[in-house]
Amino acid sequence: RTTDYTEKSSPVNYAGRGLTYDWEGTNRNVNVAYKSIEKRQLSNPAVPFDPDLLPGTADVAAPDAPESEIEENEAGTGYLWDTALRAGLTVRNYGFYGDLSRYFLSEDDPNFIPTVQDPFAHGILQFFPTKQSLMNITDPYFRGYDQKYPDLWRYQEWEREFDQYVASGNLPNLSLVRLPHDHFGDFDTAVAGVNTVETQMADNDYATALLVEKIANSPYAHNTLIFVIEDDAQDGGDHVDAHRSIGYVIGPYVKQGAVVSEHYTTVSMLRTIEDVLGMQPMGLNDGLAEPMADVFDRNQIEWDYKAIVPEILRTTELTLPPKRAGARFAAVDYPICFDEPQQSAVYWTRAMRGQDFTVEDNLHTARFNHALWAGLKGEDAPYPMIRHGRDMRENRQVLLARHETSLRKACTPQAERIAKR
Repeated sequence: RTTDYTEKSSPVNYAGRGLTYDWEGTNRNVNVAYKSIEKRQLSNPAVPFDPDLLPGTADVAAPDAPESEIEENEAGTGYLWDTALRAGLTVRNYGFYGDLSRYFLSEDDPNFIPTVQDPFAHGILQFFPTKQSLMNITDPYFRGYDQKYPDLWRYQEWEREFDQYVASGNLPNLSLVRLPHDHFGDFDTAVAGVNTVETQMADNDYATALLVEKIANSPYAHNTLIFVIEDDAQDGGDHVDAHRSIGYVIGPYVKQGAVVSEHYTTVSMLRTIEDVLGMQPMGLNDGLAEPMADVFDRNQIEWDYKAIVPEILRTTELTLPPKRAGARFAAVDYPICFDEPQQSAVYWTRAMRGQDFTVEDNLHTARFNHALWAGLKGEDAPYPMIRHGRDMRENRQVLLARHETSLRKACTPQAERIAKR
């Protein structure tokens, strides 16, 4: 769902032609969830003390609830969590819709929010919601979108609360968990040595895997579904449309080891979540969307999951389980050259100079994609310019085997260096 304001203003902002990013609860860089200037300054001391400061107390980009024409106080409450709350469900938010501006101040600025592991133990608030309805259902110690910060630390904060919910038997019906290293960046300031493209991607994979493993081995394993989707599909050279993205559904009654190739969209996933929780659609788009019925198997109740540490994370300063003798990767014997980053943080900082990683999508996409290609494939590897459009499902196993052989051959020099250490 989106609003007329968003439809008209976002193309201008995304094209780098002005206006502010007003679509996650801040208007003109002010958190409008706080209704008074005094409260706004408590969450962000940089807000000027000016009674005439615009914006006001309404979020101009927020969608209204379906019942807004007949119900009071429903304006601007057309989000998924609002729909769940109206249905009498419980909700917990981890990292969605917050004022993130204090993450990107200088570290010696008194308003900077420090990047610490276990902020709850240190008593350092990390997150200030930008929606009134999220105020009492958000974990304030879960850091939002900030590429400097490891997803593993975010997982550990989520785990702290999850353990409490297990102990008390009151896990919320709907949890929204944001693990932002499906993006990457800020390589020069990233903490704990998670400062390359590969380590940040592996950090996201491992944190997601740990969350799945935690639920799989909990009392909630048989009545909890996990939906995983990336923030955006990456526009770049490929054989299919660049709007394609991945989506995972995990848990009981889900087909195991299956690749479902039905044409589902993000709205299909929303519709499926609504149906599972017995919620009404938020509008026409999700109401008319096809639910993801083909991912389910009503006879598949039992499931399990075990997270495996990506070896490349052992090049960071993250605290990880000890390495087991003889065990690198139980599921796939992948080339050893993936145990270390292809390039250093210094390389990526230089290659990505001029890119803005403080918010999603504010990149020079063409330069970004070329830098990624050169850093991961090699400066001499020709950059793909044309999508060939062939059906890559044909002779798939042969294609994958050929790719693996090519990959191992390309990895040989680096693998030999690693093996000698």
